[in-house]
Amino acid sequence: MTVAEMARMGGLARAKAYSKAQLRAWGKQGGRPAVLDQAAITRLQRLLANGKSQAECAKIFGLSVRTIGRAVARMKASYESGASAVSN
Repeated sequence: MTVAEMARMGGLARAKAYSKAQLRAWGKQGGRPAVLDQAAITRLQRLLANGKSQAECAKIFGLSVRTIGRAVARMKASYESGASAVSN
């Protein structure tokens, strides 16, 4: 489906004509882009394992301590969810 075709169809008509999966496939990924990519997260993990504080890591990356804290919380949550799946 071209952009012109999508523009001609109203949102409601398009929603009725196509499945949610098709509409999602045509849509773009929403939300704010991530500040830390996978390479940066790996580097952050190494820095923390070597004894750097979150504040020191924030200075190294040029980010706020809060941003680093959220990244650390996501890392812990993904580790805990993976660990619980392995132990069950």
